Amino acid sequence: MKINKRILGQLDTVYAPAIMKINGTPTFLAAGDKACMAFNESDWKGTSVWDERGGTMNIVPIPGRENEFIATRDFYAGFQAKESKIVHAKCDSNFNWVVNPIMTIPYLHRFDLFLLNNKLCFIGSTLCDDKEFKEDWSKPGKVYVGEIGEEISEPFALRPILEGITKNHGFCKGKWNHKDAYLISGVEGVFALYLPKKASDSWEIEQLLHHEISDMAICDIDNDGCMELATIEPFHGNRGIIYKNKDGKLSPIYEYEYEFGHVVWGGKILNKPSFIIGGRDGHRELNCFQTEEGSGRIKHFTIDNTGGPTNIAVLNTGKSDLILAANRDIEEITLYEIFE
Repeated sequence: MKINKRILGQLDTVYAPAIMKINGTPTFLAAGDKACMAFNESDWKGTSVWDERGGTMNIVPIPGRENEFIATRDFYAGFQAKESKIVHAKCDSNFNWVVNPIMTIPYLHRFDLFLLNNKLCFIGSTLCDDKEFKEDWSKPGKVYVGEIGEEISEPFALRPILEGITKNHGFCKGKWNHKDAYLISGVEGVFALYLPKKASDSWEIEQLLHHEISDMAICDIDNDGCMELATIEPFHGNRGIIYKNKDGKLSPIYEYEYEFGHVVWGGKILNKPSFIIGGRDGHRELNCFQTEEGSGRIKHFTIDNTGGPTNIAVLNTGKSDLILAANRDIEEITLYEIFE
């Protein structure tokens, strides 16, 4: 196994990475408090998507559309996000971008887009309802859903489907109990929100854990047909933990120590089920965890120990795997290529 590291550029407070095709070319996007940049393999020269106000937590490609994404803006360090909003960005054939605001959603921290009965839908988590000061957690966050209209840049109605989540921080999509689900986490634990058949239907909600979780991801790391859950605990915490379902209960089977844990991802690396977990402080490790063949033990290799990413995006190309990291505290946009 080899790892090639390429520093794509420097970007102040870079936080949100994404990988998507722009005009048919895989493109690597990264945004922070002041700008959003795009890079591709043609010359690796960064181009500007926007260079005005940022505060971007997420960049989400629009399913079923080319060259378009929705992103958050105006969510700044210290949880300054009362005016956070979502914007629509679209690139033309000459790689020129047009960015339009959609609507304000205070304290929107994570969101995703999905198609349900050919309708484009939104699901988003608010970190809290409001704040008087940075450590004010007295007004818990919610999870909202809504159906986006034909005109992407028009506001749309939101309805809450889960309320009362303090430090509503963790958010991931995947299969749980063999059903399409979003997992949400906060002080109260981890909740699985199962997609309904119609956008107007109620969402089935199941609580999976009952203690404070910062972030989580899911993956069948041991190939037994059942998903495992990887977490960072507690909020921005110092432990990366992998849980397995034993006798109907999630039990920890592996733990690794971090400082300021922030990244947790599940999927395949080198065609093996993997969790990637990383910390923003201390050793700033970004590690890949896999099950060792034969012994069944969980082992790991270190992708990097200099970056300290806030978030990553992963692209499996078939020949290699690409990991785009937003190494916020050193203001570095980094691409790792992993291959045999």
